[in-house]
Amino acid sequence: MAPEMRNPNLFEKILLVIGILVLIIGFAFIQKIAIAIGFGWELLSLIFLWLILVVLIIMLSAIENMKEELKLANNIEVAELRLMREEFKRKK
Repeated sequence: MAPEMRNPNLFEKILLVIGILVLIIGFAFIQKIAIAIGFGWELLSLIFLWLILVVLIIMLSAIENMKEELKLANNIEVAELRLMREEFKRKK
């Protein structure tokens, strides 16, 4: 049985847009700060905080995808249990 393809939900679409905006705006902001003050501890901490934000968005996306995949697998399991129950009732 081939796995079913699912469409992304609204939350995943919004998360994609926010993630792309964070990447673009964060990179531009870091570049402006680097030009203005030069490389230092402030810039280094800013880069690490930006990277942490990017990693959190990626993790949130992965968690949402797992949730949707588990929901799909759960629906398949419920359908199989329903069929097994019907077969058991027919055999009696």
